[in-house]
Amino acid sequence: MTQSPSAFAPPSRAALALTAECIERFGLIEKGERVAVGLSGGKDSWLLWSTLQTLRSQGQLDCELTAVHLDQHQPGYDRETFEAACRQFDCDCEIISEDTWSRVEAALKPGQLPCAVCSRLRRGVLNRWCAETGHHKLALGHHLQDALETLLMNLLYGRRLEPMAPLRRGDRTAVATIRPLLLVPEAKVKAWVEQHGVLVVPCPVCDNQEGAKRAEIGLWIDGLRQRQPFLDDAVRAAIYRSDVPERLGVHRSVAEGDCAAHADAAAWLGTPPGALAVPDEAANNWRSA
Repeated sequence: MTQSPSAFAPPSRAALALTAECIERFGLIEKGERVAVGLSGGKDSWLLWSTLQTLRSQGQLDCELTAVHLDQHQPGYDRETFEAACRQFDCDCEIISEDTWSRVEAALKPGQLPCAVCSRLRRGVLNRWCAETGHHKLALGHHLQDALETLLMNLLYGRRLEPMAPLRRGDRTAVATIRPLLLVPEAKVKAWVEQHGVLVVPCPVCDNQEGAKRAEIGLWIDGLRQRQPFLDDAVRAAIYRSDVPERLGVHRSVAEGDCAAHADAAAWLGTPPGALAVPDEAANNWRSA
């Protein structure tokens, strides 16, 4: 059931405008659709909930919004703080309780990080719930930093040029995954949380993993951003242009690349160009979120 937006922690005008732009540009939400908003308890998902609720209350969205959260029975999960955050936002959240963590542990190979397996199982449970309850879309809180990390992860470890898609149709169900925050820089998410004192529940597993490639890529991006302060604007303009098709094929000039540009990027990162090569076993141990 769609709820009225809470007066607590209204989204910034910039975040609201970028979210509305993403929804309109990529046709993420159609009139009359039922949209499930995945709440992990992290900062991104709460901003997603706040922006969608606000856009709907302003008449920019004509849809039904349902908050849904999956308790995966992970060790150290802070259910109490999540419920307190729901009270902050006056959010009546549907909570699914399903032990996917034991399945993750059983599926892991020696030395394999759990994030990719955990993410696939979580997405499967949420998609199934959406299909069973008549929801057309599952909205997730990935932002622009996630998009840039995924692009580089796919390139360096997956050996393909594949940006994170704002809209992805389901393979096994009619439920589509949408990412309305994909144009929003992470800095704006962090500033919003700090300004309003939003209660955030960290992932008890992923946030404690050492050697995660995504975290390493994030540090590389921070190095690039110090040299190029407008990195977020450049990525948003290059990848998520309005004339890019739904599958988000990369422009030919980017795909063909340039050796000098590669060397410059490596220098910015403080990494020898040859060190960016990835062994097969590393590529096999990773999948994009």
